[in-house]
Amino acid sequence: MGKKIKLTKKQFNSVVKEAIGFRIPTYTSETEEELDALIDVMSGPISTLKSEKSFGNDSENPVIHRIYQLVAEGGELHVLVQELIDLLESLDDKAPRQQLGFKTSNKG
Repeated sequence: MGKKIKLTKKQFNSVVKEAIGFRIPTYTSETEEELDALIDVMSGPISTLKSEKSFGNDSENPVIHRIYQLVAEGGELHVLVQELIDLLESLDDKAPRQQLGFKTSNKG
């Protein structure tokens, strides 16, 4: 049997609605969801593992060397994250939310 894939409830509902034709798939909401998931991973597990794991004193350790290759300025991951930042910056700003309602005056 293949590897199990974990879906959030929101992702599952999205797949079900798409499968039965209630919506046309778009990249807008999926992109925001995936970006949120990436932010959660970067701020959660990566931060936790960094604080829990020992980098030791062995500068020849291949794992330490590979991590450095990924995160150093100009490294593989650094370049991709910078590309992501540049793409996000190129998007239009969100329009300020305007309150709905009526203005009333307290004139006599």
